[in-house]
Amino acid sequence: MLAAALTTTSARAQPSVATPTLNYAIVSDIDSLDPQWAYDAASLFVIEQAYDGLVDFEGASLDAVVPRLASVVPTLQNGFLSKDGKTYAFPLRGGVKFHDGTEMTAADVKYSLMRLMLTTGDGGPSQLLLGPLTGRRSVRGPDGRPDPEIFEIADKAISVEGGAVVLRLPKPFAPMLAVLAATSYVVSRSFVAAHGGWDGAKETWIAHWNPSRGKSALFERENGTGPFKLTRWDRARKTLAFARNDAYWRSPGSLAGLNVVTIEDPKTRRQALERGEIDVAQVGARALPYFQAVPGTLVEADMPLLQSDAIFFNQKISPRDNPWLGSGSLDGQGIPPDFFANADVRRGFASAFDVDAYIRDGFHGSAVRARGPFPPGTLSGRLPAPQARPFSPAEAERLLRAAYDGRVWANGFLLPAAYPEGDSERRIACLTLKNGLEKVNAKFRVDCRGLAQSRLISELSARRLSAFVYSWGLDYPDPHSAVEPLIASSGYFGRALGISMPRADAMIEQAASETDPAKRKALYLDLEALISYEVPMLFTVQMTGAIARRANVQNWTHSPIQPYGNLYEVTKLR
Repeated sequence: MLAAALTTTSARAQPSVATPTLNYAIVSDIDSLDPQWAYDAASLFVIEQAYDGLVDFEGASLDAVVPRLASVVPTLQNGFLSKDGKTYAFPLRGGVKFHDGTEMTAADVKYSLMRLMLTTGDGGPSQLLLGPLTGRRSVRGPDGRPDPEIFEIADKAISVEGGAVVLRLPKPFAPMLAVLAATSYVVSRSFVAAHGGWDGAKETWIAHWNPSRGKSALFERENGTGPFKLTRWDRARKTLAFARNDAYWRSPGSLAGLNVVTIEDPKTRRQALERGEIDVAQVGARALPYFQAVPGTLVEADMPLLQSDAIFFNQKISPRDNPWLGSGSLDGQGIPPDFFANADVRRGFASAFDVDAYIRDGFHGSAVRARGPFPPGTLSGRLPAPQARPFSPAEAERLLRAAYDGRVWANGFLLPAAYPEGDSERRIACLTLKNGLEKVNAKFRVDCRGLAQSRLISELSARRLSAFVYSWGLDYPDPHSAVEPLIASSGYFGRALGISMPRADAMIEQAASETDPAKRKALYLDLEALISYEVPMLFTVQMTGAIARRANVQNWTHSPIQPYGNLYEVTKLR
């Protein structure tokens, strides 16, 4: 198989005639530009403009994978995937250059995958590759510190052979290609090292493990191989500017450049679109009529999204100097750090949430009730009725009377809860929960607070948030991508929120390695029932997305896995 893994050369077309720069307004601010650190939709959107991976999804498809920096997609038929499903060989394109003009090598590809697995902290995107390639859920050893042996395991799992990067898995992993489409962004080893990052050596990786957001070598700079090059990131003004990469291996795109600006307020976004200051804007469901009324604007609504909307409960809140706890005790002025570790509290909150009111008030009826963590399209074929907990004030009262031996009911609580600033739908979700609980007992108080996206993520990572409303976009279109980060005890949210469900952990792992689609589906349906019973988080609605763009912006392709759009294909007429 590996003898056929020859490097291919890509022909580069001449730069096309430049068209105007595209101005794009998004809702959430950017958290990081490091493709091995970022884990939010807004950051990944801008990273996709500057970096390529080994493979990607084709157009709007959720199952057709096409080569990018790899010259072919491994299959059983072409011999680059082994018969046991555990070895993938990726021959690489030749002549691909980073934005600084240096040539991409197979060593850069291996380094990028190793950097993601070894230097990113627990619970982040590292786990997307770490588990499938090493069989380990964390780089930590029994003492809680990075295990030096994990380097050897990862080094053996990824090799460079005959012009190909070869991955050897300890056992089959059903969504492996989909994972690589979401995680295999290639960075320059020499560039990262020159800016204080890991140099790729075994002896130095532990010193670079789990850097803080701002200490990452690629936090505010980039050197990818993608269609756009970063020219400026003004964090104070929440703007990024990109120029077209005229040396792009796929041939340069049509747009001369790209400006991305974060505008949380929908009225401000609409006014900027109407004045011609922006060409494309993200649109929330409640603001659809206002954007549809802008002359010369096309609004694409009801776009399917691969995301899970939920109210998240922190079962192990960090108590130190934490304003998200109020008084920090059950005295009516706050909550204790383990408030949501009580199952009656979580179930009571779920029973007090009026999802029909949320759909009416937050989405003008355009959303539907969530099927647990699984967005439409991730579970194939006909499905039984979802096992969601119904809205019932009477059941909420019964459960919350029982919580903490009656002290929750007798004393009440003050719960500071967060939502992304400028996100009207999640604000209404928080208010819907607040209203439902206050009707059950006037002593139950919820203080809904808007937070900038970057601060919300920082507070979550520090385990300080008590409860918050958030929308989690799947990393790839497979049910594993919904439950691993959300529910698994070592997942991104599971770890940050202190979730511990051993039975769920075992089911998640079993389903990921199951190659029979029917058996996989049955496992996920059982997991859905368990989640509905335990309520580690309250899944609310399945919503659709909307984009408003001026009529001269064309060749727009929407994919559920790239809801912000694929800007390489976009043209803007003068």
